[in-house]
Amino acid sequence: MKHIMLIKLKPGVDAVEIQEKIFKTFRKLDDELDWLNKPVIYRAAEGTDASFDLMASFELEKEEQVAEYRAHPLTEKLRGKILEYVEDKATFDHY
Repeated sequence: MKHIMLIKLKPGVDAVEIQEKIFKTFRKLDDELDWLNKPVIYRAAEGTDASFDLMASFELEKEEQVAEYRAHPLTEKLRGKILEYVEDKATFDHY
């Protein structure tokens, strides 16, 4: 299963800085959890009229692992670090 997150940042927020924070956490999660795999995060091309600034994704082995990911201490710590910079977000899970 693939878990995808779309993130719209507040005006003036450095997308590269937030991208790096998210990917750093994803790497730690990938190292720690053998069921979370292939984390990636993309930044929208500058000068485009994209609805979101960042797209992050990773693969999970089972549906219920989405809840485990969300409750993980590293995920909660990341949420606390970036929440004030996020204007909107959306998630999408698919097989």
